[in-house]
This record gives sequence, C-alpha cells and structure tokens, in this order.
Amino acid sequence: MYRRVFINNMVRASILIGLSVMSGVLLFKNETDEECDFQFVCSKCRNLSTCSLPEATKFKKINSLK
Repeated sequence: MYRRVFINNMVRASILIGLSVMSGVLLFKNETDEECDFQFVCSKCRNLSTCSLPEATKFKKINSLK
C-alpha cells in the first residue's frame, strides 16, 4: 500500500510541477519577436491592425490624425 501511495504522490507532484512550468512559460514569454514581412510599407500591410512594431504604431498615429 505504501508503494501505491508513493507513486500516486509522485504523479501528482509531477503534474503540478509541469503545470507550474507551463504557466510560467506562458506568462513570461517575450512577445516582441514580431517581424515585418512587408519591408515596413505599412500602408499596404494587411496585418497593420494587429502589428505592434514601432514603425506601425507611428504610421497608425500619423494616419489617425488625418
């Protein structure tokens, strides 16, 4: 009976550790690895609404003033 309890506790602990590690990875991942596929021609880009590159934010700010 002790072996079964030990194995059960080890499985629970490994699941908990795995969930903790995956949560940490998802929370602290670096989301600034975005690249421009259109060579910074923002006026014709279809990803402009979701783009967070500095050039795109400048372009959006300038065009919102017009």
